[in-house]
Amino acid sequence: MRKTFLIVMACIISAGLFSCKKDKIANETINGFEIQWNSDFNRKDARDIVRDAIRDLVYVEGGVFMMGDSLDEAFDNERPVHNVSLSSYYIGKKEVTQALWYAVMNTKCGDDSSQEWENSYGLGNDYPAYRVSYSDAVSFIDKLHDITGLRFSLPTEAQWEYAARGGKSTSYKKYAGSDDYSNVAVTNQGYSKCSVVGSKSPNELGLYDMSGNVWEICRDWYADYTETEVTDPECTEYGDGYKVFRGGSWNNPARYARVTTRYKQGIHYQDYQTGFRLVIKR
Repeated sequence: MRKTFLIVMACIISAGLFSCKKDKIANETINGFEIQWNSDFNRKDARDIVRDAIRDLVYVEGGVFMMGDSLDEAFDNERPVHNVSLSSYYIGKKEVTQALWYAVMNTKCGDDSSQEWENSYGLGNDYPAYRVSYSDAVSFIDKLHDITGLRFSLPTEAQWEYAARGGKSTSYKKYAGSDDYSNVAVTNQGYSKCSVVGSKSPNELGLYDMSGNVWEICRDWYADYTETEVTDPECTEYGDGYKVFRGGSWNNPARYARVTTRYKQGIHYQDYQTGFRLVIKR
């Protein structure tokens, strides 16, 4: 009897029906990107949220544009206007949401002490992930790479402005997709908290909330502009230790939602009006 039992068990093991190995998640191609799933990332609902975010990446064809603003409404740090050439890239159609943050990080944004902020300023899967610092965003991107094998990043300041303007076919509108902020931007002229992503009209590239809702963190260290023509610029010098934020927020007037407005904060700064979106190159 014992011999028969051992023979049966050997057959089961050799057939692969009794194994201690983890099931391998099949790699796949989404939106032209080859996803190499980490086998430890085995929550199907979370994988579906990440899949949707990759499907929503929008192609931005490279080109040349004039960066900055010289009109009366412009702040001094938006000058001088200068010529910028950019290579092609992909950018998120929407800001990183609370659902995507949780899917990747398996925890909420911020910490338990900030729960009151969530309840007051926008809580739910389709709200932007806010109370996020530059350091938090980098941690998220590192984790997303570990999960998918894809090399995401924050946008450079030039990538952000070029995409907000509508890319190669930019019409140089004041806001991202319109000269009327009320069409495209969630600002304090009508809002007392952030909105679910995509609640306003998109710009010419189909991007939502490039104006208003939450400030979006860029990759660059902050520096003053110069008149020099540049290609694929990124300020990598520490300078005064500030990162660039773009787009304005629900807590600011429409002037700050213009596509050229620049803001700066430290790498650990986070509050109820700061978030981010993803970019990637193929």
